Amino acid sequence: MNPEDPKDSVRRGYDLLSVQYERAFGSETKYGSWIEDLLGRLPDAGAVLDVGCGTGVPVARSLAAAGHRVTGVDISGVQVQRARELVPGAGFEAPPHR
Repeated sequence: MNPEDPKDSVRRGYDLLSVQYERAFGSETKYGSWIEDLLGRLPDAGAVLDVGCGTGVPVARSLAAAGHRVTGVDISGVQVQRARELVPGAGFEAPPHR
């Protein structure tokens, strides 16, 4: 890990704040209208890439529940692990560290 790489700071921050971030920003209603709009634009059983997916709640969870094939990517391995637990109907990946 390169301590001067800003991505490492972001990754460590989200790793440390994962649970608190979800409590503050993972509300099912916060993005409700945006998610509904997105669902209306996607083809049935569409493939969706959720970049910056965090814990997968509420976006990836809503899309997977609607029958879409969701792949989430996040810089934080902790967020990705939590997303795998919270949204088992989707796939999640974190890029490798350099």
